[in-house]
Amino acid sequence: MTAKTCELKSICGVAKEVSHAWGMLFMLLFLANCTTLSETPGSISTDLSSSYAVRSFESKKQLSGELDTRDPRSYYNYLMALNAEKSYQLEQAALHYKEVVQHDPEAERFHEKWVRLLLRTGQLDEAVRAGQNALSRFPENEEILMIVGDILAGQGKVEEAIALYDQTIRIDPENARAPLLKGALLEELEKFDQAFEEYKKAAFIEPQNPLVQFYLGRAYLRADQLSEAEKSLEKAVSLKPNLLQARHHLAWVLERQGRAIEALKEYGLLLKLTPDSEYIKYRVSQLHSSGALNQNPPQGFETIPSGLAKQPNIHMRIATIYFEQTLYMRALDEFQIVLAAGDYKDPHVLMARIYETHGRLDKAVAEFEKLRKLEPKSLDILLYTARLYSLMKMTQNSVALLNEAVEMEPGNDQLQHSLALAYMAQNENDKAIATMRKALALNPQKDSYYFELGALMEKSGDYKGAIANMRRAIELNPLHSNAHNFLGYMYALEGYDLDQALEHLKKALTIQPRNGYFLDSLGWIYFKKGESKKALTQIQKALIYTEPDPVLYDHLGDILFSLENYDEASGAWKNSLFLTVKDKADPGGEMPNPQTLKNKIDKAKRLLQQSY
Repeated sequence: MTAKTCELKSICGVAKEVSHAWGMLFMLLFLANCTTLSETPGSISTDLSSSYAVRSFESKKQLSGELDTRDPRSYYNYLMALNAEKSYQLEQAALHYKEVVQHDPEAERFHEKWVRLLLRTGQLDEAVRAGQNALSRFPENEEILMIVGDILAGQGKVEEAIALYDQTIRIDPENARAPLLKGALLEELEKFDQAFEEYKKAAFIEPQNPLVQFYLGRAYLRADQLSEAEKSLEKAVSLKPNLLQARHHLAWVLERQGRAIEALKEYGLLLKLTPDSEYIKYRVSQLHSSGALNQNPPQGFETIPSGLAKQPNIHMRIATIYFEQTLYMRALDEFQIVLAAGDYKDPHVLMARIYETHGRLDKAVAEFEKLRKLEPKSLDILLYTARLYSLMKMTQNSVALLNEAVEMEPGNDQLQHSLALAYMAQNENDKAIATMRKALALNPQKDSYYFELGALMEKSGDYKGAIANMRRAIELNPLHSNAHNFLGYMYALEGYDLDQALEHLKKALTIQPRNGYFLDSLGWIYFKKGESKKALTQIQKALIYTEPDPVLYDHLGDILFSLENYDEASGAWKNSLFLTVKDKADPGGEMPNPQTLKNKIDKAKRLLQQSY
């Protein structure tokens, strides 16, 4: 029986047995003796060895030596690994796959999963050890060969990596990645002729691969075969128009051929995309000043200028392509290989975006903390880190970072504004007000600052100051609908100048006619004016355009009660009470008093009983 046949049989066996996996899992959980199922990150604490299922398996194994089923511990850890992967707990998934291969060492595909997850989580040395151990069992596993080869290449172990790439090429001559990466390593060793041959092999296998064409084009250029270089680089650009380095090289090839006008077109496009590139500015100035626009090939040009001579990091290029294609996990693999060679900025930025996209804010923050060490004076990195901490509800960290930012640029009103909002999130309203005033001192024409300062002052009980700031926001921006709504609602709460309150709400609704909160405010003004039927109409509209809101249901209850509809009023107040107790998302927002709601419900209940 061949190795491939054995592998196929193994996979088919797993497919059949996984259908019973949930049943086995329940057996493990309910029949385990004193088994602890809790886990902490970085460890697997579950011990199933004393469970009935495992004891039965071990007993059968000792008696017959031949088994038609797999170790229950392998099932359990496989299911746990799948669950961990689903929630992007990749480190935990890797630990479970480690357990799977320990209890089921002949399952080749689980070795693959474990090695890849070790790479994906940056555990590179362990990935190499696990991969080499797997290759001792499955020496022709192409995926593991490539993973281990990539890591060793990233770690600078070039000869070992090349040997693994050669092994992959022997196993699968149709694998274009192996000769491409081998060629890149040979180029690093300055074995340019050998690298050239590998790029040709890769291009023969995958002629439509833009990276292959780019690296082949560079090899042609180095060999001074300008016509062939132009063909490969043009193909790379046509396949991937945003592959800027290919355009750089193409412009140089055109320049070398004396086709200055065409070269300037490429340089012009590159300047639009990278306006700060000193290299491109220099090339353009050279073309204009050297008289090269006469279409004659220039004399004495070097083959590749120093600005292009350094080989681009191939794994960074591959990672970027995966990222653009939203193949985020594959991009993560490539970024880890890039970081094996050195701590660069770009991988951390893009890895953080991947983690954030998949809900792993803790990992995203960790990447930005690494970036802060690399570039401690970068304001952008500091602000993004503060944003991530804010999303994690770790507002103290966010405030600390924003204070650092303010120290770096004390005259930046936007930083003062961000710090004020961070203080507001911590319910430190006095600090928020003081900081917002600093923002306004720096930029007194910002209507949104006045609006937010007014909202803060209202929370602090300074209604006069709140109204003054809302009026100022409207003076600067007559279409500030939220300020109109806020003023109108405040007037309604205070119970004075209700006609002016009504005017403000009508203006707000002219700008946002389907804003449920504005409709609620309008309804409340009508209620204060004693026009309960009009109020009910507006509140019922508001219910259509908003998520369930405790204040809105409280208002609805009050209006229904005024119309002597005690049963429905009681129901509205009960909804409000439920949402008040449940909703803790906005501790600083307006929220009904639970005891007051209970008193209202009791009052409605008594009046209902009296009416029977």
